[in-house]
Amino acid sequence: MSREAADDLHRDREATHPDPGLDAEFDVALTEFRTAVHAAARHPEGFWNVQRAAVLSKATGRKSRPAWRVALVWAATVVLVVIGIGIVLDRPQAAPAPDLAAGYDQELLIDVERSLDQEVPEPLDAALLLTAEIGRGAPAFSTR
Repeated sequence: MSREAADDLHRDREATHPDPGLDAEFDVALTEFRTAVHAAARHPEGFWNVQRAAVLSKATGRKSRPAWRVALVWAATVVLVVIGIGIVLDRPQAAPAPDLAAGYDQELLIDVERSLDQEVPEPLDAALLLTAEIGRGAPAFSTR
């Protein structure tokens, strides 16, 4: 084997087998990383929840709301609930029961008489007007 071939073989070995010192540095870095991961895994669940919330808030670009805004929202909600309860409780009192001896029967008889005098029931008043209009326009269409 020539000297040049031996030098080429030596260079190829060095290229495929890096410096042993570099392997030692890699092993140290890997050991440090492994130690850091194990230490981080020992944190309580609350720590990870805080970390997750911080990352998500940074990712969405939202800032946390100031405390006075949260208090303002709660105060407005309480005011609206109190107003709603006040409206519900402030219903008008039911009409008193009619005194049957004072002519309730008479009012009923008058209502019955009005209903009998009507040509059609109240809900059909609009239909009566419509049929009257159609009846007025019908002769004009029938003549040719």
